[in-house]
Amino acid sequence: MSTPGPAPAPPRPGGSPFTSVPAHAVLPTLLTLALIAGPLLALLVRTPWGSLPQLLTEPAALGAVRLSVLTALATTLISALLGTPTALVLATVLEKSRARRLTWPLYGLIYTPIIFSPVVSGLALLFFWGRRGLLGSWLDAAGISVAYTPLAVVLAQTFVALPFFVATLVTTLRALPPEYAEIARLEGASPAEVTTRVLLPLATPGLLTAAVLTFARALGEYGATVTFAGNIEGVTRTIPLAIELALSSNRMEAALGAALMLIALYISLLAAGALALWLGRLKGGRPL
Repeated sequence: MSTPGPAPAPPRPGGSPFTSVPAHAVLPTLLTLALIAGPLLALLVRTPWGSLPQLLTEPAALGAVRLSVLTALATTLISALLGTPTALVLATVLEKSRARRLTWPLYGLIYTPIIFSPVVSGLALLFFWGRRGLLGSWLDAAGISVAYTPLAVVLAQTFVALPFFVATLVTTLRALPPEYAEIARLEGASPAEVTTRVLLPLATPGLLTAAVLTFARALGEYGATVTFAGNIEGVTRTIPLAIELALSSNRMEAALGAALMLIALYISLLAAGALALWLGRLKGGRPL
C-alpha cells in the first residue's frame, strides 16, 4: 500500500489575491472591460482633435457647460440637504422602531425614479410643476413659472439623482458598527449630538461617494430634462441636450466636442472624489 503524500500547505496570508480567482472568471472580466473600453476608445479615435479648440470655445458650448455645472452643483446641494436626514431616518430611526414595517414602502417610493423611464419622470414633473399641474397651476396664478426654466432643470435633476444620494448613504449608515452610537448615548449625548458627532463623521466616505454619484447623475441627465425643461439655448440646454441637438442637425463634430467636455467633467469629478476619499481615510473616519 502506497503511503499518502503530505497534505498541501494552506495558502499563506498576504499572498496574491489572484490565486483564489477561478480561471473561468477571467474571460467574462475581459469581456466586461472590452464592452466598456471599446466604445470609449472609438469615441476618442473619431474625435476631430484639430478643430476641438474651436468647438469647445463656441459660446453655445461654453453656455451648456456653465449651465450643466451650476445646475448639477445645485442638485447635489439640495440632495445633501434633503437626502442626509432622509437616510438617517430610514437607516437609524425606522429600522429600530415599531414603525419598521413602513421602511420598505418608503424605500420603494424614494427609489421609484431610479426605475422610471426618464420620459415618464419628465411627464410626472410636468403634470406636477407645469402651468396646468397640481402645484404648478397655483404657482402660475401667483405669477411663478417653473417649466422650461433653469429651475426646471434643477428639479428634473434632483428628481432622478436624489434617490442615488439616499441609497448610497443608507447603505453606509446601515454598515456602521453600532457600538460608537451606543457608547455616546450611555455618556449622555443627545440624539442630535450622536448624529453630528458620531454617525456623520463615521459616514464621511459614504457622504462623499453619495455626493459624487449625485453630481455625476445630474450632469448626465437628459430625458426628464428635455421633457420638463425643454432644450432652450442659454436657459435649459445642458451638455447632454447640446449633444442631442448636434446629432439631430448632423453636426457630428459638435456632438463629439460636447461629449468630450462631458467626459472631461466626469474625469475631474472622479479625481476630486478619489482625493476626498483619500483625505477621509487619512482622517480615519473617527467620531468627533
